[in-house]
Amino acid sequence: MATTFKETYTGFHTEAEHFVQFYEAETFFLDSLSTFIGTGLATGEVCVVIGTQAHLDSLEERLEANGLALPVACSQGRYISLEASETLSRFMVDGLLVPELFTEVVGNVIAQAAKSGNHVRVFGELVALLWMRDNRSAALQLEELWNDLYHNAPPFSLFCAYPMHGFNGEVYGRQFTEICNQHSRVIPGESYTALASSDEQLRAIALLQQKANSLEAEIAERKELERRKDEFISMASHELKTPVTALKGFTQLLLRRFKSRNDEESLRFLTRMDSQINKLTKLICDLLDISKMQSGQLEYRLEAFDLAVLAQEILENMQGTTQTHRLLLEQTERAPIFGDRDRIGQVLINLLTNAIKYSPDADRIIVRIITTEGKVLASVQDFGIGIAEAYQEKIFERFYQVNEPAEKTYPGLGIGLYIAGEIIKRHQGQLRVQSQKEEGSIFSFCLPLYA
Repeated sequence: MATTFKETYTGFHTEAEHFVQFYEAETFFLDSLSTFIGTGLATGEVCVVIGTQAHLDSLEERLEANGLALPVACSQGRYISLEASETLSRFMVDGLLVPELFTEVVGNVIAQAAKSGNHVRVFGELVALLWMRDNRSAALQLEELWNDLYHNAPPFSLFCAYPMHGFNGEVYGRQFTEICNQHSRVIPGESYTALASSDEQLRAIALLQQKANSLEAEIAERKELERRKDEFISMASHELKTPVTALKGFTQLLLRRFKSRNDEESLRFLTRMDSQINKLTKLICDLLDISKMQSGQLEYRLEAFDLAVLAQEILENMQGTTQTHRLLLEQTERAPIFGDRDRIGQVLINLLTNAIKYSPDADRIIVRIITTEGKVLASVQDFGIGIAEAYQEKIFERFYQVNEPAEKTYPGLGIGLYIAGEIIKRHQGQLRVQSQKEEGSIFSFCLPLYA
């Protein structure tokens, strides 16, 4: 017969483990959690639950339905619940973990729970919450901090859980393995653990192996197609650059000639033509940048410069060509960083251009440059159409465009944010977005302050 979560974890009282449960459905996860915590409370252990408010409410409903007197357990200090987002905010600064604060906040809770002399069970949803917020590096670091606490604090059993849909895609393979390695035991999702017999489990494993082999072959084929596509983009961009440069030169020559003749009508048409050539030139440069990024050949010229001064220059230049919006800068006196000035400028220009483009009914854009605790935080806020939560992770992917009727009125290839994100990653930062539909967006990135 298959070994279920309940059979494995209802019996132990003193064994300390750090295990992880992957799940496909919320119901299965809540069944596992209520079994883990309910068994602990029923046997006199101290239980600490750090979860989202929705999961805390559902868990407590299940525990009370099973006859457990939670008010009594709370008054005796045997049931301690903490809201996950609020707990995270107590030991994270600007999206970064502070290990000392984690030990102080979470370690103290577990130390207090252990003073009763009874075994302690802990459920922590903090890592899963970071993972689903796309802060993957912080999630992996937090797993390491949990392990450090697990090995250095009074003995306790730690239960982590991740939704399987958070690992869709080949890109998460290495990180998934790393998460598994951080735990003493791994419990697969319900599509495997719910199988009734060992024979069914073996058949399921064989089927998964066949699917894995097929997937690896498909991935290899896709990588080859991607390589060919990148080669084509690189070749086409280089081939287009020469004739477009020639067109630009001839257009400038004609503009000067017709200006001397005071031919206003011809000047108007040539000015429009020159504007379109500029757009085409930018597109070609972006495609070349992507090609160089894919091959690791994009060059960065590193130097010390003031981000606030750069932002001021860019806003002044763009304000001269923008009649629809006021570009406002909120800045500190100095914001020195070390990086490629032109590339960081490219990021700011891209974010400002998008902010103007996607807020046609607004009249202002706010840029903030703030220094805090050894870092510089730069943000661009618009008051436009906003981005639905379902698209907020995908918009940084190469060639991705939001597939909504309202968005299709805004042309583009979906490469600007990808390039901006890659540039910021190269500077040890991350490009993020906060947005709600019809309420605008804030794009921000954080870079180390240069002393």
